[in-house]
Amino acid sequence: MTRKKNHYMVRLLSVLMCILVTPAGANEQVALGKSGYPVPRFVSLAKDTVNVRTGPDRQYPIKWVFKKKGLPVKVIAEYGEWRKFVDSEGATGWVWGALVSSRRTALVLDQNLALYEKANRDSDVSVVAEGGVIGELLECRKDWCRLDIQGFRGWAHRKSIWGTLEGEELD
Repeated sequence: MTRKKNHYMVRLLSVLMCILVTPAGANEQVALGKSGYPVPRFVSLAKDTVNVRTGPDRQYPIKWVFKKKGLPVKVIAEYGEWRKFVDSEGATGWVWGALVSSRRTALVLDQNLALYEKANRDSDVSVVAEGGVIGELLECRKDWCRLDIQGFRGWAHRKSIWGTLEGEELD
């Protein structure tokens, strides 16, 4: 195979990989990281205390410490066992992979967010959640996601929470 054809084959395979691993309707480019999981993706903090470092190794200094188990963060890069993420405020840092969980959670962004019984604002309100509360992400369809917040379940508009990729659908 000539060099030019080889270049086009590699490029074609790259494009096909992006298509195969992109969630339906998602607008973000998704690729497989070294872990075999898509990047970007959402995970949650697995421990009560998580050191966030400036680089992907324990030799790098700690930037800050999270003290909120279950907080959703968006993995944007991987290096070995380390995950680079961005949080809901746009801060980035590196954490050791064992300190994150694949458990999906969402952070309530709005103050006094109404969660509805159905995925529309015309249905009854099942619970009102305060800003900063974390709930388990149960499912997402189009613009709505269903959460479980300490046993109370309801639907929230996707723009009112942090923890899902744009257009991502979850069952």
